[in-house]
Amino acid sequence: MAALIKNLKDRGLLDSTLVICMGEFGRSPNREGADGCGHYAEAWSTVLAGAGLKTGRIVGATDREGGTAVERPTSTVDFLATVCKAISIDYTKTLTTPDNRPIRIVDKNQKIVTELF
Repeated sequence: MAALIKNLKDRGLLDSTLVICMGEFGRSPNREGADGCGHYAEAWSTVLAGAGLKTGRIVGATDREGGTAVERPTSTVDFLATVCKAISIDYTKTLTTPDNRPIRIVDKNQKIVTELF
């Protein structure tokens, strides 16, 4: 990932590109037999770079085991709204489907991760 970010920066594209590296869950720090590590669905790490974000910082924290967000938890809705803001999409906008059904880009009650802007 570092090489990708360096390449984008060297080409002057990093400020207009959002790079996201994430998984769908965290892992237990303890081995659990032959099956490896368990899944922590309530806490995981995400790395964001570019798009003019204030980077090089940690936002939030987990408990000692790394299984639960205990500081600055970020919901899926919050994350999606933050991504939209970073790439200049109006996440509060409502679109209309071909059958005239209104659909929001991001659900209501989102809280942007303001620490990144």
